[in-house]
Amino acid sequence: MYQTSQKINLRQERDFGEKLNATFHFIKHNLKPLSRALLLYVTPVALMAGIFSGLYQARLFQSISGTGDYRSYGEFSFFQQVTSLNYIVMLFFTMLGYIMVSLVVYSFIVVYMDSDDEVSPAAVWEHIKVNMVQAIYAGIGIGLVCFFGFFLLGFGLYLGVVCSLFFMVMIREELGVIESVERCFYLIKHNWWATFGFLLIVAFIQGMIGWLAALPAGIITMLRMLEVPGVDSDVLLVAANTISSVFNIYISCITMVAIAFQYFHLVEQKDGIGWMEQVNLIGKRDSHTFKNEGDF
Repeated sequence: MYQTSQKINLRQERDFGEKLNATFHFIKHNLKPLSRALLLYVTPVALMAGIFSGLYQARLFQSISGTGDYRSYGEFSFFQQVTSLNYIVMLFFTMLGYIMVSLVVYSFIVVYMDSDDEVSPAAVWEHIKVNMVQAIYAGIGIGLVCFFGFFLLGFGLYLGVVCSLFFMVMIREELGVIESVERCFYLIKHNWWATFGFLLIVAFIQGMIGWLAALPAGIITMLRMLEVPGVDSDVLLVAANTISSVFNIYISCITMVAIAFQYFHLVEQKDGIGWMEQVNLIGKRDSHTFKNEGDF
């Protein structure tokens, strides 16, 4: 069991730099227990996403090399890329992988806040299993709405930033889907641009790390396009894409932790829950002191 020390106060207003520093500070000081939870609960889904991603890439190269069933790349793009079983299954497991990362990270944070000194995978699982079904159908639904909303003058982007808090709200406040969405709109009101800017910078940092993870798959893809001997094995392509996909799903926890700090920042701005908890704690300490004064 991993013993946490010098716990971070999450219920606190922070400026841009403080939220960014707190994100990486939290990950650094909880890397072992968080990695253990991710390994147990995210890896199976991430592996499926990576394998089907590799299979999809392999079919793409078969078409380009002329060994596919279609007469032109345009036919392949229309009939295969969008409707092929590999592509659909890849999208499903990729989305499911990011949903599972959200569940693991936010469940971990809830246990971290509520427990005295330790976070175990079993404690994290207790929160995951309660929220898993609701998170999956809500996550897929919100994802589809945001995707199609991009064609409506950027409405999808606006909604995506608002609903970025959805899983954190649902797990921390134990709300249903509709109540969680309403809570997101309440917290984001007058804070959309600040949230968007913060998440954009975090996404850029995460993207740079993810780009390094994608290098092996990119190199193999380039070598295959150049028809370099020895790299034409589909197994090699599937393996490279699997490693890249799994790693990229793992590192998405950076954005998830950043969203959590943004959520607590907004909660403190709107509701001041952390401040009220400190006041109540002071009151309890004072009451305890007065009660024991007669012993001296």
